[in-house]
Amino acid sequence: MPVKNFLSRSAFLLPPRRVSTLKQRQQLQKTNMSVKGMVIALAVIVCATIVQGFPMFKGGRCLCIGPGVKAVKVADIEKATIIYPSNNCDKIEVIITLKAHKGRRCLNPKSKQASIIIKKIGRMNFLKYQNV
Repeated sequence: MPVKNFLSRSAFLLPPRRVSTLKQRQQLQKTNMSVKGMVIALAVIVCATIVQGFPMFKGGRCLCIGPGVKAVKVADIEKATIIYPSNNCDKIEVIITLKAHKGRRCLNPKSKQASIIIKKIGRMNFLKYQNV
C-alpha cells in the first residue's frame, strides 16, 4: 500500500501536460521559421553596413609607388597632374605625362620642381574660377 500512496501523491505534484494539436504545432513551426528568417536577414544587413565602412586597403591606392623622381626635363613635359590627398591615398601626388609617348613619371612632391608646378597649377585653377 505505501507504493500506491507514493505514486498517487507524486502524480499531483507534477504539472499537468499540455496537449497540443497538429495545427498548433504547425503554426508554432511556421512562426519559429519566420523569426529565424528575420534574424538572418537582419544579421546580413548589419554585416553589410559594417563591411561597407571598412577601407579595402589600409595603405590606400596611390598611383605613385615610392617617393618619385626629383626632376624631369621641362622640354619633355606634356601635361602635369596633381592629385591631392583623399580617402584613397594619404599623400599629394604630382604625375608628369611625357611627350612622344614616353610614359608617365611621378615627381617627389617635396622637390623644388614639384613645388613650382603645384604653385603654377594652383594659380591657373584660381584664375579659371575667378572668371566664372
